[in-house]
Amino acid sequence: MRILSRTVPALSLILFPTLATILALMFVLIQPVLVYAQGITTAALYGRILDDTGAPLPDATVVALHEPTGVSSGVFSRADGRYNLAGLRTGGPYEIRVSYIGYRTAVRQDILLTMGQSLRADFRLDRDLIEAGEITVTAHRDEVLSASNTGTETHVSAIEIARLPSIARSIQDYTRLAPEAASKAGGQSIAGKNNRLNNFQVDGAVLNDAFGLTGEGLPTGQVDAQPISLDAIEEFQVQVAPFDVRSGGFAGGLINAVTRSGTNRYRGSVYWFGRNESLVGDLDGDEFGDFTDYQLGFRLGGPVARNRAFFFVNGELRRRSSPSSAGPADSDQPIRFGAGSADLQRIVDVARDRYGYDAGGYDPFSQDTRNEKIFARLDVNLTPGHRLTLRHNLVNGDLDDGLSRGRTLFTLTSNQFKRDNVTQSSVVQLNSTFSGSLANEARISYSRVRDKRSPLSASFPQVRIDLEEPGGAFLGEVRLGVERFSQANTLDQDTFEFTNDLHLFRADHTITIGTHNEFVSFDNLFIQDYYGAYEFDSIEAFERGTPTRYLLSRSSVPGVEQPRAAWDYVQLGFYAQDNWKVSPRLSLNFGLRADVPILPDEPLANDRFARQFAGHRTDRTPGGQVHWSPRFGFNLDAGGDRGTQIRGGAGVFAGLPPAVWLSNAYSNSGVDFTRIDLATFRDQDVPAFVADPFAQPLPLGADLSAPQTSEVNVIDPAFRLPRVFRTNLALDRRLPLDLVGTVEVLLARNLDDVRFRNLNIGDAGRPTGVTPDGRPDYGGRKVSGDFTNVILLENTDRGRQFNLTLRLRKGQNTTFLPGLFGSLAYVFQDAEDINSGRSSRAISNWQYNETDDPNGETTATSDFEVRHRVLASGSWKFEIGQGLATTVSVFYEGSAGDPYSYMYSDDVNGDGIRGNDLAYIPASRSDVSAEVADDEWRAIDAFIDSDPTLRAARGGIVRRNASRSPWRNRLDLRLIQQLPSVRNQHFELTLDVLNLTNLINSDWGQSRYVRFDAAGLFNFDGYDEQGRPDLDLRVRDANEDGRVDREDVFQTTNLSSRWQVQAGVRYTF
Repeated sequence: MRILSRTVPALSLILFPTLATILALMFVLIQPVLVYAQGITTAALYGRILDDTGAPLPDATVVALHEPTGVSSGVFSRADGRYNLAGLRTGGPYEIRVSYIGYRTAVRQDILLTMGQSLRADFRLDRDLIEAGEITVTAHRDEVLSASNTGTETHVSAIEIARLPSIARSIQDYTRLAPEAASKAGGQSIAGKNNRLNNFQVDGAVLNDAFGLTGEGLPTGQVDAQPISLDAIEEFQVQVAPFDVRSGGFAGGLINAVTRSGTNRYRGSVYWFGRNESLVGDLDGDEFGDFTDYQLGFRLGGPVARNRAFFFVNGELRRRSSPSSAGPADSDQPIRFGAGSADLQRIVDVARDRYGYDAGGYDPFSQDTRNEKIFARLDVNLTPGHRLTLRHNLVNGDLDDGLSRGRTLFTLTSNQFKRDNVTQSSVVQLNSTFSGSLANEARISYSRVRDKRSPLSASFPQVRIDLEEPGGAFLGEVRLGVERFSQANTLDQDTFEFTNDLHLFRADHTITIGTHNEFVSFDNLFIQDYYGAYEFDSIEAFERGTPTRYLLSRSSVPGVEQPRAAWDYVQLGFYAQDNWKVSPRLSLNFGLRADVPILPDEPLANDRFARQFAGHRTDRTPGGQVHWSPRFGFNLDAGGDRGTQIRGGAGVFAGLPPAVWLSNAYSNSGVDFTRIDLATFRDQDVPAFVADPFAQPLPLGADLSAPQTSEVNVIDPAFRLPRVFRTNLALDRRLPLDLVGTVEVLLARNLDDVRFRNLNIGDAGRPTGVTPDGRPDYGGRKVSGDFTNVILLENTDRGRQFNLTLRLRKGQNTTFLPGLFGSLAYVFQDAEDINSGRSSRAISNWQYNETDDPNGETTATSDFEVRHRVLASGSWKFEIGQGLATTVSVFYEGSAGDPYSYMYSDDVNGDGIRGNDLAYIPASRSDVSAEVADDEWRAIDAFIDSDPTLRAARGGIVRRNASRSPWRNRLDLRLIQQLPSVRNQHFELTLDVLNLTNLINSDWGQSRYVRFDAAGLFNFDGYDEQGRPDLDLRVRDANEDGRVDREDVFQTTNLSSRWQVQAGVRYTF
């Protein structure tokens, strides 16, 4: 049942169909005057036709022939000799033919166009009064030294997709070619921003995880599947600061892919890629567990009717079985938990004998991943001036999840659950032509995403048990029962999108007027702790049934057991720009974009909350604000020969926030659910453990006194879309040996970033004092005893990003070594924010933000920063015999490690949360309580000395993300051997080797990290009378080298730290 209060009941029902009807009418009415549109997913040609005296030739015929399909696009030059051919298919080759009565026809061949490119092609026709001959010229393309290149972006071509190394066959394997894009937090961070603020488009249509649950930002991310097969993609771009106003919907980066299409020839491919444990190296002498991973697929394209209609289809399936990588302390697994099998078995026995529950096992396990993909596209040339594209994409996948095992966390198999996902996306696009003065591209799309979690064990509360050594060192936590976030969890997403871009060509101006609109509907069932969740500080406490913390969520809506958050989101966008070709050397672009987010639905009203928190209401949401995004870009051909260009610009970029951040307000109004969170460390009474998930202690019941009964999430009515101001300046120069060098600076400042504050702590969310070590103190006070946490989502303008890129590139279509292409880049990055927003829940974003003040605005190094990054890629194709082409390709990435923080494990500042307080680093023995034993102090002092960051922080609170994990190196290799072919048919054998250096030396290529980027440093037992902390060192000798130091906070990634080999075979015809 949908539980939702609508203060304007009919608004959502009226708004959707009304706007859809208006936009559809616009789409229909504009057709009589449409022409081929230059779009972000298409390309364009422009230029000027002159005679041999330099005078313009009006009404000259300009025809571009797409040779693979035989489709021609033509216009007449205007009175000033200028012409524009827009909305062209990417790729090629194209042949451009220019003719005029009494002049020799000029022909330019072998022109290849990339997505979004606007290529200048000027022609000078010679008089020929005797014989109308032709002049043919072979074109040369340069993607970098181009007048259409202004902002910061990277183009990934079909040849790079086909030849560079990849085992996962994922989009991320190729977006990493962009110097500004780095793998962070399970996704792709671009320019130091949260990966949830990226926008992923396919053929110009949005294909995002609009709700924002996955780190990848992709709708299929929850089942570890790609949203589209790599074999269906022709090329794509990674855009960071594109000053074209049509590019929107992101404050991180825009990844825009173009799919393959059919031609006049039947072409296809069948392929298989696979690996198993025999193709994975050892890690510190430990073998990788048994597993399989393979992908099987095909693609086929061809004509439905020659020169008129073309089809393309692709199908692919993947099957993966992943082994466990960690075991008990006494196991032979490469990663070992702090406690041994005896402790784990004792927990299993207690669960069975005391509570009658099968908690599962702790033996090695395997989790399966399964997905299938189907893609189909049809292109129809309706008339010489109209081209229609229809496509549909389907992904069906599931994934076993929930078993997380490492040095400090060990889940028993009862914690496992299954994820299911079905994603479908359909697009209809119309490109049309009427004259040489107008261009248009219209697109309608619909996507449907269904996600579900299903527990794989009997219903039972989640149980967490903390284990410690007798001296207090933390061994780790064990979890059993149904995972607390999967006890009731499903999500439906539906997105309708309409885009229309109209272009007018006037003299040397290209004027664009457009609109992009998204209508999204969410239906979310998410009840955390539906069966209850308990925390125990020892196995003995679990056996006694005396927890230290108890959490529960139950419906407060009469007659509705599982309320759902059902709500809609509308994003309207309108834009206009003028691209002015001031001269053959200078291009300017001026644009203005307006985005209008609308939340037509309102959460339930909570009058009790409104009375106690003046100025805040649960049923009040933002919406209707106009977000202006002005942009300016330029490109200057400094020498007049396109050998040196200066480019740059400035603009505002607004991205959609992950909808889950907004949905928190619809799911946590305080009247839809009763939420209990009681903990002994807050001096609250915690009830005894109850094993029955449907008979948990309830508020005001005989077995539990009245607790704080609800968490509330509210949104500032003035909340705005995440926005960032960016400006870049770059110099591109052609160098000897067909190289192109680039120096680029990208500066950004947050205009509207996200901030989470807890209004129910301290004095109305403000500190009540200062702790002895100088941090704000909230005194353990609650503003209202009726609520647990009250989290406000609002904006901040704090935070910035700086990127400096040095880059050297060589294309493949060059005279020097034409079979070789490559790139070398170095990036320096400095990124700061006050909250990196890595979680989907408001409470998690607040409580897990490592800081000295959880409600403050202290900026620090962002979780997404990669301070230094070195990239190198290259591919060389050569023949070792007749028909025996060999390709050798490499990719190298060296990068600074992830930032991380040192933390107290307890609540130091009285905000009611443990583990989110930055550690105070004592300067000397006199800086800690006399209760700290001498041996303990020596261990603390030695650990501080082992870390340069901690040494520098002595006598103060260490900054958030002040430390960094070790530098990482990774070198990947791909070998492709083509076998002799017959009539354009051939077989390819491929071998991908990831982490090649680890294959050479097992100590190389290892990647180490700190779990959750937060290292628990001290247990905190309060202050003495002099205000000195009573501390215990929390870190144990995890690497068993006989000492406790900085190295013990790191874990080694199990798979990426090993060499891996994947074999493949492909038949192409």
